[in-house]
Amino acid sequence: MNMPAALISAGLGAAFLAAELTFYYQPAWINPDYALGMIFSMGHSKARTAVSRLLINPQSAEFGTLRSVEENAAKYICGAVKAKDKSGKYADFRAFVYTVATDTARIDDDGSISHRHVAFRACPIPAEEKQRTSPGAQSMAQTIEKVVPTVVSSAMSSIGTQIPAGGGSGGPLEQQVGHMANQMTGGPLPGSQPGSGGQSGSAGYSSSSSSAGSAAKSGSPGQQQANSSSKAASKAALGNEAGWRSDRPPAAWPTFPPDHPLARSAQKRTPRQAIALAKAIEDRWEQSKSGNAKARPSPDEVQEACRALLTISPKDKDFPKAWGAFVRLRKIDRETA
Repeated sequence: MNMPAALISAGLGAAFLAAELTFYYQPAWINPDYALGMIFSMGHSKARTAVSRLLINPQSAEFGTLRSVEENAAKYICGAVKAKDKSGKYADFRAFVYTVATDTARIDDDGSISHRHVAFRACPIPAEEKQRTSPGAQSMAQTIEKVVPTVVSSAMSSIGTQIPAGGGSGGPLEQQVGHMANQMTGGPLPGSQPGSGGQSGSAGYSSSSSSAGSAAKSGSPGQQQANSSSKAASKAALGNEAGWRSDRPPAAWPTFPPDHPLARSAQKRTPRQAIALAKAIEDRWEQSKSGNAKARPSPDEVQEACRALLTISPKDKDFPKAWGAFVRLRKIDRETA
């Protein structure tokens, strides 16, 4: 046995082992974070490819930030895409959802930048985001949204009818506010005896307050219409769509978020043309309910009619008729969905 060679080999091996333990090195290609990033990158690439297949002009596609979502063991990639429409002009960003398991994508588009495909479904909400807001907090927030506008509207209406213009002879502001609170709660004024007319001690104030209260209850037709419009406007919030009534138009159209289908631009039409389009959709819906399946309007057609109605100004004489048609179309849209 060659002892010198064996000693030299053992010494070199010990030196390399000591160097490895002292200066640990791990190549990037076996880094778990790097490998995980590569997997996500491949998934995002597949999502872009699937979305591009649906576009009319896939070469013009511009993608926003993509994010991965998992729900019920299914994986999705959500994002937004911007591309040229049929006329060659860039349209606004459209949301899309890519399903990893089936390698398919859905774009929230009415056919302006994409070919016809399966109906769009919004991106799932991750479980951790759902847990951040408890059901009790959501219910409380919805209740406040419904109650606050009505209370504020009623209070402002009462103040406007009960406080005389320019000060008048109705007494100090504190007394007027107290009297207003008394009418709203149905109880006597603080510190006053029943039938004594409160602490003002002025028959004139009692009479003027009584007449003001009567005016607030009955009011002129113009005041009644204004109060009715104010109440209707408070019910036109998106969170209380179930409370909309076709015979009570609000003061203005509801405002939809930018990613809502009804927030998109609509074809230019006159008010009469928009109302006629809505009427045609309603007639087709009634025909489909009677057994004519071919007459059934698609969700895109219903939404297009809604967008046409939204172009009518609230100051237009046809606005009440447009509002009634809009409420009925929204109901049809929910039923077709």
